[in-house]
Amino acid sequence: MSRLIEIIKSFLPAFRSQHDIEEAFLSEASDVSDLERRMRLIDADTRESARGLLYGKLMP
Repeated sequence: MSRLIEIIKSFLPAFRSQHDIEEAFLSEASDVSDLERRMRLIDADTRESARGLLYGKLMP
């Protein structure tokens, strides 16, 4: 059983959370204005994704 757990754990580091992906994207900013632009892109993407979920659940 422990061998199976080790195999599963070996695959987990390959999966990155959305937070880790966004942090890496933000850390690549070259200056403050680039950082702000990247933050707006993430916010806009998050709002767009949430809008689809909201309407998907409320609308028949």
